[in-house]
Amino acid sequence: MKTVKVYPEQTLGPIRDLHGVGGGPVTNHFTYNATDDFRAAGIPFCRTHDIEYPFGAGEFVDIHCIFKDFAKDENDPASYNFTFTDEYLKAIVNTGAKPFYRLGATIEHQPIKLYIHPPEDFEKWGRICSHIISHYNDGWANGFHMGIEYWEIWNEPDIAPCWTGTQEQFIELYAAAAPIIKREHPEVKVGGCAFALPLESLAEKWLAAVRDRSLPMDFFSWHLYPTVPRQITELSEKVDALLEKYGFSGTESIFDEWNYVCSWTENLQRCYDLHKEAFECAFMTAAMCEMQNTRISKAMYYDVQMLMNGVWNGVFCPVAENAHAAFRRPGRRPGYYALQYWNELKKLGTEIRTETDSPDVYATAARGENGTAALLVSYFNDEAKWNQSPPPDTEIKITMPGHNVFTAYVVDDEKTNGSVLLPDGMLKLKGNSCALIVIK
Repeated sequence: MKTVKVYPEQTLGPIRDLHGVGGGPVTNHFTYNATDDFRAAGIPFCRTHDIEYPFGAGEFVDIHCIFKDFAKDENDPASYNFTFTDEYLKAIVNTGAKPFYRLGATIEHQPIKLYIHPPEDFEKWGRICSHIISHYNDGWANGFHMGIEYWEIWNEPDIAPCWTGTQEQFIELYAAAAPIIKREHPEVKVGGCAFALPLESLAEKWLAAVRDRSLPMDFFSWHLYPTVPRQITELSEKVDALLEKYGFSGTESIFDEWNYVCSWTENLQRCYDLHKEAFECAFMTAAMCEMQNTRISKAMYYDVQMLMNGVWNGVFCPVAENAHAAFRRPGRRPGYYALQYWNELKKLGTEIRTETDSPDVYATAARGENGTAALLVSYFNDEAKWNQSPPPDTEIKITMPGHNVFTAYVVDDEKTNGSVLLPDGMLKLKGNSCALIVIK
């Protein structure tokens, strides 16, 4: 038997926005609509990267999709094509989520690269970015007043599928664009750079340049695709140390791409299969519990778009393929409930201390102003990788002073959000499964 102890009087701070996602609610060229599901899960942020990849990437979000001819006048509204991006961002805002806008280009895996090259004119590229911000925040060019706060410059410029230029060229691109954006839109947050390798040379050189040249930088964003949730904590602490090294110890740390991957070169299909199973929900809940113990302020799971057969998407699955496109609504995969359960903690608001006696048990609890509380528990161990040897079924004793009636909502290979009453606080969990416990 394992135990989880909850201490309702020991508060630790707010539950953070860790259940953000990559992509919006209306995908596959607007033929799948998960708006209601986004609202029910309280998705806080949608990162706009790889939008409609690969087949629709020519119309959405990317700089070259909006400003299609770089030779045109960047100050002329007629040079811009906002049509599809407008609809995409409106759909995000309609759910109550906030766009987290990635300025740059979508990843290109094909051997002939098209749009991930250094722009011909870095200053002009920066002015184009500024006009895009004006369109969505200031109403420019028949635009909107969405109040989009976060503007991220580029994605993973430290790997070949995302940037063909040199490290020095990327630093110069940022050095040209970020001051323009911050000067013309002082209210927004600009930063980056969605590093795939946040501890390696480009990130260090970029941070040094930001410091030495006094460049604007409101947040540092980075990625990891772990197997073990505690790898997130380990890397987050190293990112914090790196930021402190260059004088940015208080800078916001944003973890805006993550999912389960054992290997990029071996048996990746097995990872894709696991994304669709209850295993993914257990992994996601364990990962978010880990993030809550770090300095990460926001996180965005990659990815909830119904594209490429949804291989990265542990949250939604296609249904009703024989229905008219206007009526297709994605179904929920088990991973959806990791986001929804985290939102239940977020709605309560304040984290309270938990204590577990097993490294395989991850837990986060929260309480509300009226005394209600909830506990998220994941029983997860994938040391053997690819879920080849899940841990044995176990009982978890949950204790909380003054409380002995619990209702658990369980996600495992047999139940998806199935409710179980735990009058004595004893929770039975299968290996690599999770539960939200409502405490009365």
